[in-house]
Amino acid sequence: MPDTLKCPDCGHPNPPGSAHCGTCNFPLAYEPLIAPPSAGPAPEPGTAAVPPIPRPPRRPGMRRPRPASNQALSLWLIFGAICAVAVVYVALRPNLQRSNPAIEGANESQRKIADGFRVALARDSTNVDAHIGLADILFDTANWPQAIEHYRAAIRRDSSRVQAIVDLGVSYYNTGDRRQAERLFHLALVRDPHQPVALFNLGIVSEGNMDYAGAMSYFHRALQSSPPDGMKQSILAAMERVQQAGGKTAPPFQGAR
Repeated sequence: MPDTLKCPDCGHPNPPGSAHCGTCNFPLAYEPLIAPPSAGPAPEPGTAAVPPIPRPPRRPGMRRPRPASNQALSLWLIFGAICAVAVVYVALRPNLQRSNPAIEGANESQRKIADGFRVALARDSTNVDAHIGLADILFDTANWPQAIEHYRAAIRRDSSRVQAIVDLGVSYYNTGDRRQAERLFHLALVRDPHQPVALFNLGIVSEGNMDYAGAMSYFHRALQSSPPDGMKQSILAAMERVQQAGGKTAPPFQGAR
């Protein structure tokens, strides 16, 4: 067991088992959901050749239907809000361009959307949705350190954002910090024990550590947690790969939750 628990937000060392960081209050608590393997110590991370963790799929947003009688008023309010944002954007754009360098690898559409999120953050630096939206673009363009910065800012203010926690873990994984990635995937499962992307990613981490029994268990649970259709084939391929590498077979499938 490590002597300290490093906060992924500010880096402050905390006592093992701390629920929150003593410096910045970032959430730290989680309980490992699968026991460590009993067949001796695990090898050093990265000794097995495994594919990189894929981009977690996005969940479509849900909007509450508006009453029909207020439809015209709502349209005018939306139009007014768009105009207000446009005016602010035009006014702030020169300053934003000077203070925020272009996102490497972003296309024109992504740059425009990112500028909109930066305008929102210039008006309110605590805007969780703007931090996550900008982090998503930085993630999709493989700008991992900058994505980490904005995911951390969002989670620090709202630790219930499970998808952002998973994305933060993937960002850490892609910078080579597997320990922080694994901790964040566990933290996501505390919020949602059936989060298929977190389960799948923990399987990838376990596979990289050559813990094939643990990897198979995580992949199997991910398959039972109603993963998106586009993800099922990746899970099945991972289970087949682990079975060939470690001789581990999956338990009987009991259907999705």
